[in-house]
Amino acid sequence: MQKPQWNRIKDFVQRKELSLAMGLHLGAIFLCGLIYILLPEDVHLRWGLSYIPIWTALLSPIALMIAARKSKRKLVIRLYSALIGIVLWLFAIFLQVIGGDIVFPSTCFCKDGDYLVRREYDFFDNNLIGVYKVNGLTEKRISFYSYSSPDSIKVYDSLNVIAFYCPTRIVEDPWVSDTIAPIRVIEQLYDRPIEPEQKKEVEQLAHRLNARLGYTLAE
Repeated sequence: MQKPQWNRIKDFVQRKELSLAMGLHLGAIFLCGLIYILLPEDVHLRWGLSYIPIWTALLSPIALMIAARKSKRKLVIRLYSALIGIVLWLFAIFLQVIGGDIVFPSTCFCKDGDYLVRREYDFFDNNLIGVYKVNGLTEKRISFYSYSSPDSIKVYDSLNVIAFYCPTRIVEDPWVSDTIAPIRVIEQLYDRPIEPEQKKEVEQLAHRLNARLGYTLAE
């Protein structure tokens, strides 16, 4: 193969690499914006699907820098990649710090059927958890609670309550360690009124399970 023809092939491949890298970069940013606009704050995509475009957008500036190594606009593309990369990473870190699970998915502690419990990021409450219900490709948060690392739950839909089982926990402190006893507690699930008849059944359930009524059921 003659050298001019080989050079044309190399130039063609390099242009395709740059086009592909730019397409992935812009497409990932577009998908991130679409997810942010269309999905409410209390709804997540299942299986971490939303993190695919997020990490693609965060890493794509590096791919752009590499793909632009032989481009005539190498300086401009690399300058753009550096600036947009810094902006995207700072924005992602800021959202993660203020409570958004942008960079890393929140921990899933346990589940019961279509319901699951995830850690919620909160600057003032390390024990904040959210209960989500699965619906197709999404998980919708239906309630918040302040309990640390439940290892199992049981949902009673007909009574509109959920039982949490939290194991013994050792709290390490620079000065003193403390042991938190295991917790068995029943809380209201959905934010809707519980009828007096239901309340009696919930109290009987708590007695059978040897669990206490939580703050959402306190009179």
